[in-house]
Amino acid sequence: MAKVTQWMALFFSLSLVTACAKKVPLVDLSAIDQKIVQRCTEEVGVMVGLDERYHEYWNRGYDDSSYAILGGPMTPAKRRLLKVLSEKGIEKASRFSVIHYRKKPPEVEVQVWKKDGSVRPVNVVKTGTEALADWPCELGFPRRSSFRVSTLMVGDTVEIKTPLSGPDKLVWHFGSSRFCLAKSLASFGHDTDDDRPDLRAVVVDASGGVARTSEGEAYPMVFELKKVLMPISPARLPFVLTAFRCPGWENLRGQLLQTALWMARAGSVSGKGLVHPVLLKPIAADEKKRRIQTTADWLTRSLQVVPADVPMWMRWMPLEPAHKMAKRRQGSSGTWAALAFRVLEDAGLKPRFALIHTDSRNPFVEDLPSLSQFDTLAVVVDDEDGKSHWLVPGLVYHGEDQPPAKIRGRKALVLERWWIDREQGAGTCKPVATLGFSCQMTTPEPVEVKLVTVGE
Repeated sequence: MAKVTQWMALFFSLSLVTACAKKVPLVDLSAIDQKIVQRCTEEVGVMVGLDERYHEYWNRGYDDSSYAILGGPMTPAKRRLLKVLSEKGIEKASRFSVIHYRKKPPEVEVQVWKKDGSVRPVNVVKTGTEALADWPCELGFPRRSSFRVSTLMVGDTVEIKTPLSGPDKLVWHFGSSRFCLAKSLASFGHDTDDDRPDLRAVVVDASGGVARTSEGEAYPMVFELKKVLMPISPARLPFVLTAFRCPGWENLRGQLLQTALWMARAGSVSGKGLVHPVLLKPIAADEKKRRIQTTADWLTRSLQVVPADVPMWMRWMPLEPAHKMAKRRQGSSGTWAALAFRVLEDAGLKPRFALIHTDSRNPFVEDLPSLSQFDTLAVVVDDEDGKSHWLVPGLVYHGEDQPPAKIRGRKALVLERWWIDREQGAGTCKPVATLGFSCQMTTPEPVEVKLVTVGE
């Protein structure tokens, strides 16, 4: 026991020496407009000196899905450098979270320095893990683990390193709804990637404050925020989106949409009081238009769409099986679409899922095939005359206004044909490891996706 204690003491001493030897990162506030610094001090209490996304063989490859996306075992990492400006910022700076797929949260690294540059010993405590979605038949589903750093003081500099997991590796936001941000850098690709010419990245930024700073076709691609940002709403945050340079949208894998199909076909929605009895009866060939109207009316009247607190890449995804929304009478917009799909399919119709780009603040980039560009999951179904009807969460359905005026002219990715049988519903399906953001590298699956302009 004494030896163990000695080794622990030695390890702690070496840790302190290493920490002390590390150069103290500085957050230089002198180059920033002092009016902004004063405002951040009074209103926010903390300044992000650097928010950085980079590639590194770090954390022992926590998320191996980088093999499928970036051609190697690298785990993209996030490094955030905070400066606590006032008492108001202590609580904000002491909390952070990580989104991950594995059941076990990833390791995180936190270092804190006092005003004088000396190390402040701190504890990093995991305060909880919550599931962001109820997805059956997946190798993993998104979770968010929260952490707390104690104890911080005004003047402290805080460095936090975390891995980026899942599709978060393809999107980087320049800004925050909690902090002032002085500088942000993001790199995509790596100079040792064999397939780096197949990567593309684009800035989506209404403010014009973000630009690519690397030259031409050089890798990694580096993007930088050129101005200080006060806290802004998540919907307005500028971001960089990356994807493989696919030959076209028709070659984009639809595998991520298997989740939406599983959500639609999971469980039973025919229990007493869940769905109106009229909607559970098979229909005749000449009753399609009437059934579409009845289904849309029931969805609008009986179900409440609740905004979901999820990352950008999940905002259209069903967060739970369709039958759960039918029972609870509320759920996310994606689950609303899944339930509409299920009720129409059970009636004998042939609905198709469609992803729609509706956010006018974020322009659609047609030459960047990526499911992350879409924000709304809808259902398209044809009536007996062959006319397509669009059931869109949040929009009141009108049979004579098809497609709805609010989505005309928008881009939509319509899934025309699935590779998964109707009988292969949630609970019996076999999970797949391939993510839905890469081009098809092998024999195409029997799935057809078509990029269309709604109304044309």
